[in-house]
Amino acid sequence: MTLEILDILKNFGHFTLGPLSLKIEKEVMVILGPTGSGKTTLINLIAGILKPDNGRIISDGIDITDKEIESRKVGYVFQDPILFPHFDVYGNILFGLRRKERENTERRTLVRKIIDDLGIGHLLKRSVDGLSGGEMQKISLARMLVLSPKIILLDEPLSHLDASTRDKLRIELRSILRKQRLPTIYVTHFEEDIYALSDSIAILNNGKIEERGKIEQILNSNTTPLSASHSFLYTVTSGDNYISGKVINSENDLAAFKVGSNILYTVGKFSPESRIGVMVKREDIIISRDKIKTSARNMVYAEVVDIIHTSNAVDIYLKSGELKLISRITKNATEELAIVIGNHVYAIFKASAPHLIREEI
Repeated sequence: MTLEILDILKNFGHFTLGPLSLKIEKEVMVILGPTGSGKTTLINLIAGILKPDNGRIISDGIDITDKEIESRKVGYVFQDPILFPHFDVYGNILFGLRRKERENTERRTLVRKIIDDLGIGHLLKRSVDGLSGGEMQKISLARMLVLSPKIILLDEPLSHLDASTRDKLRIELRSILRKQRLPTIYVTHFEEDIYALSDSIAILNNGKIEERGKIEQILNSNTTPLSASHSFLYTVTSGDNYISGKVINSENDLAAFKVGSNILYTVGKFSPESRIGVMVKREDIIISRDKIKTSARNMVYAEVVDIIHTSNAVDIYLKSGELKLISRITKNATEELAIVIGNHVYAIFKASAPHLIREEI
């Protein structure tokens, strides 16, 4: 499956999207951009809600530019789940299927698998009234997936959920999308979504794609001064440390995972050989010039590669092999430690500090 967007152009008078081109294989592309950059316009063009002024949209080799919405085989999940109150959960999931499809054995098997993957089997006979935001969004996903789309579009589907629900559903959603192996576009403004869900990212600014690639590639390819797209990406991703590694041991609710030559620890139970991604707040990493006795499980010997002074604190950029960290400390602490670029220090943080946002088995 491949989605190709070729020289798409849409002019609204006050704003023009494009011309832009993208090719999306069996991957999740997260599209970022400031408000008004054209993100929703782009996916509405793919879905057929809007018609382009120029250009073509090709789905798996077939030109769908002028096709009606119903014949595009595009699955679209919006910010707010739209459910039908006069149907129970199961009726909502089956809503888009024709009667003969509902009675088809192969289709019933697919529906059951999607329900199981989403973990909503216990909800099937319930009314949609009283469901949580996360449950309602899962039902929207199920209703979209049972139609066997060739393209998946997700317009900030987690944005209206509370933080704990969003964290849990984000990890589940990554697993679900990987199983689908379809061209998927995910629009978001959450930093965690970028790291947790993306195979690649595209930065949309003023109606044009300015960057496209893996997030690490884009961040490492910056020039000075930063381009508008780099500046936007840094604004979105400048909060916490994202660390990805392979689990090498997990027992007693404590997991060890390897990042390059460093072994780190986090709280939780994971399958050995699985790959996890965690976020660690800058403020949760303390710095010492010397190795100290501490209950904190993680102690990384790293080089200071940059020091950035902010209005209230100092950010210390650290590198230890493949592992990069940022610690935020007070100005007084910086002076007391007398840290300069090129020093080697210990970065220390508890096993409870890493916050899981991605897990792949």
